[in-house]
Amino acid sequence: MALNSKTISSKAIVRKIFRDLRPGHDTWIDDAIEWIGEALEHIGATGQLVQKQCVLTVANHKVLLPTDLYYINQVAINTKVTQNTAKELDTLTTKVKELKDSIVAAQADGLEFSDTATVLHEINSRIVILENVYFTQESNSMQPLQYGASTFHRSMHCEGCVNENTMYEDTYIVDNGYVKTSFVSGNICLSYTAFPTDEDCYPLVPDNISFREAMFWYVFKKLLLQSDLMINDRRFKSNGIDYNYADQQWKYYCGQARNEANFPDIDRYESFMNQWVRLIPDINRHDLQFESLNTREDIFRG
Repeated sequence: MALNSKTISSKAIVRKIFRDLRPGHDTWIDDAIEWIGEALEHIGATGQLVQKQCVLTVANHKVLLPTDLYYINQVAINTKVTQNTAKELDTLTTKVKELKDSIVAAQADGLEFSDTATVLHEINSRIVILENVYFTQESNSMQPLQYGASTFHRSMHCEGCVNENTMYEDTYIVDNGYVKTSFVSGNICLSYTAFPTDEDCYPLVPDNISFREAMFWYVFKKLLLQSDLMINDRRFKSNGIDYNYADQQWKYYCGQARNEANFPDIDRYESFMNQWVRLIPDINRHDLQFESLNTREDIFRG
């Protein structure tokens, strides 16, 4: 069956472990949240990811990737955004960084920061509106960037050695956690996938029995590696389950979860068919952000 879009928090998986195993203590909970994230990465199916987009400000040919990025879909620039919009977005983004630093400092000193948090929320709301301007312009204003193929990408050149007479198109590369562009500064639109999280930044897990079982067995096999837990909690010693069995169960449900997440539903089957049943190849899909890739081809005969 195709994977539904509903998710549950990692807390539900922790409750399942408490219910099924009834461990004698809770010192493993923080580790379990991290293990659930690891398990989701092992499964690595696109159906468990969330689609995101953001606007990044490039300075000195580079900008940091989003912290929650898992896979880049496409990078583009919008040529129809006004200078005032871009300037306001840059100003607000800088202000957000300053407010976050002040909140961290307030927490370190044990001070209240409710007013600062309120202002931060308001600024972030405005940033969302401004970012939407980049993505809601007419389609021909969005120009996807090609991935740089040059061994001497312009972002790598030092000052004074760039051959300004060289003809080139704007490109980008990904290097050491940065998006590096051929242009010095500006704003880029980034479409990417990420692992969804809840309000406490815990991983969200697809609400699917295969995923729930996979998370359970991955955490269980990790618990079995903790020798102090084996000694202090007889429940784990007396249930007859060893690491090899738990690992086999994890591998079984990991594959099952991956298959269910990647299995298409009816509409995705139709989209897949329309992409492949074609007579006329179109090599310009990338320039149009693959907008009509799944539109059925019609051939009109005069």
